[in-house]
Amino acid sequence: MVIQALNRHSRQLLIASVLALRHSSLLLSWKNKCSTSLGLAKLHKNRLLRLLPGKTQIEPTVRRARLPVATTTTTTTSLIASFSLWKKKGTPAAADPKADSKMAEAAAKNLAETIQHSDQLFDENNFQEAYDLLVKSAEPESYDIKWRMARVIYNLSKSAPSPKKEELIRESFQFATDALALNDKDYASHKWYSILLDAKSGLDGIKERITQLENVKKHMLKAVELNPNDATSWYILGQFYYGLADLPWYQRKIVSTIFAAPPSGTYEEALDCFEKAEKTKPNFYSMNHLMLGKTCQALKQNDKAKEYLALAANVVVLNEDDKQAKEEAAKLLKKL
Repeated sequence: MVIQALNRHSRQLLIASVLALRHSSLLLSWKNKCSTSLGLAKLHKNRLLRLLPGKTQIEPTVRRARLPVATTTTTTTSLIASFSLWKKKGTPAAADPKADSKMAEAAAKNLAETIQHSDQLFDENNFQEAYDLLVKSAEPESYDIKWRMARVIYNLSKSAPSPKKEELIRESFQFATDALALNDKDYASHKWYSILLDAKSGLDGIKERITQLENVKKHMLKAVELNPNDATSWYILGQFYYGLADLPWYQRKIVSTIFAAPPSGTYEEALDCFEKAEKTKPNFYSMNHLMLGKTCQALKQNDKAKEYLALAANVVVLNEDDKQAKEEAAKLLKKL
């Protein structure tokens, strides 16, 4: 009877322990709950048996390490933490305006430094170094990088042998086209587009070059209009007028067949542009000295022609343009 009572009591304790552990923690496995409950039941059973005479302990009391019991608060916190982590992964973080602003400022600073350095290298006739710097820019699609790439590649083409020369001219023309599409309100895009359109169309034959004359002139005039203080823009416009005035008869005939009203240019218009370029920035370009001399010679102003040609002939050669100006001026001086 006593044993049956004990067994009944043990079962009740087992059930009570299981129910208690069931509510103790969501994090414990069923195996651990059962093991703990059985251990408690056996402990109570053995203690009761000691109290009965002549009865021995059925199982030795085993001391087990106490398992941590999670409280309701811990469980709730864990669930909230889990939900919080899921929410962070699923929901994008809100943008930080200050961080975005700092990143934009850093990018603008890097672009400004690249532009400044590349311009310095270009002015020093280090065209390859300027190209290497620009091609590594973090913002290769920006307008300021595009037109500078057009400029530096065109200058690299001047010393390149064919067919590399033609390849570089076409590449630089593409950069000029992209730059113009990005910003047609700046003089530089019109200036370099006009220069490279003329150079590229020249590769496609005399007829194509003549066909593009009006388009070339339009962009040259726009460049001067947007920035009348740019000496190079005046120089290329002077080149345009000089080229038209100096056209051979057979090219004039081609021009007249293509255009109902052919573009015109005179030596006087050319001289005016070259003089404006020189006045804007004295001694800025050996080729401007050469063209002043050639234009004055065409207008029979030989004294002025000699003066300008002498400047071109004595230039210190730093690039291909200086070399061309020096050699051609020296030949023309011998004829005066």
